[in-house]
Amino acid sequence: MVSRADEWAAAYGDLGREPQTRLMQLPLTILDPWQSADGERQPFKAYTDAKLQELAESIKQHGVIEAICVRPKADGRMEIIAGHNRVAAARLAGLATVPAVVQQLDDAQAAIMLVDSNLQHRETLLPSEKAFAYKLRLESMKRQGQRTDLTSGQIVRKLECTDQIGKDESESGRQVRRYIRLTHLIPALLDMVDNGKPGFAAAVDLSFLGQDEQTALLEVMEREHIKAPNGAQAKALRKASADRAAGLTAEDILQVLRPVPSRTLPKSKTISVSRDELTGYMPATITTDAEALAYIKQALAYWKETHQGGCHDI
Repeated sequence: MVSRADEWAAAYGDLGREPQTRLMQLPLTILDPWQSADGERQPFKAYTDAKLQELAESIKQHGVIEAICVRPKADGRMEIIAGHNRVAAARLAGLATVPAVVQQLDDAQAAIMLVDSNLQHRETLLPSEKAFAYKLRLESMKRQGQRTDLTSGQIVRKLECTDQIGKDESESGRQVRRYIRLTHLIPALLDMVDNGKPGFAAAVDLSFLGQDEQTALLEVMEREHIKAPNGAQAKALRKASADRAAGLTAEDILQVLRPVPSRTLPKSKTISVSRDELTGYMPATITTDAEALAYIKQALAYWKETHQGGCHDI
């Protein structure tokens, strides 16, 4: 039989021993949402009003079936690690307390547990949620890699953090790094990515634009009523940005999104001219189509030589 300690070691083996846990009923009034050491909020979006109401109705009938996870704060309050939506639904259902597993966790442990819990429990995740979740887990794993009580082999493995995250989430390390690139997008652009436009690949390329360039891109799209860049346009914008140390201007961006059409006339494979139109231009001795074509070629060659090869008045 696999023990709880073994389960912890399998999931968080290099993060230290399993923290001591206590199952308690905690008042909702002492629960605070998770916040990183840098003041960042948790990366997962709250349930929609409809989904939250549905969860609240279930809690009214059955109670909170799965306990939330919290850790003590220095001020005596409790910080939610897993269960933000359950707490919100419990408040909506009129509960005063919720069952909670209280654990002593450091910042890195808390962040990784928060990410893992949401990745396991949520059926679908928005690109922005994956992006910030992977970033948060990567940063937490890097902090753990700086611990002096780890073996040299464990520290080396931290250099491949994104590959490990990818393995855990059935994705390649490269894909994890591409998701993390999305965290460089300004919020308005990231919201568009969550809504499907631009697509994921295009969004990754756009993330290499500076914030001022991204803002200019949105302004151009709104002013000119242009849709989000496609893959080819996003690649062109990324390359143009890299080539311009001063950054892209609105005019540069517009040129990529709506290039000036070429003024050259479309080439036609054939030109049809009737014999009546050529009357007066060819000698009467020319009677066949082959003779007429040969005469026209000679006339054009002469015109080219006399008009393009030297000075002329036209």
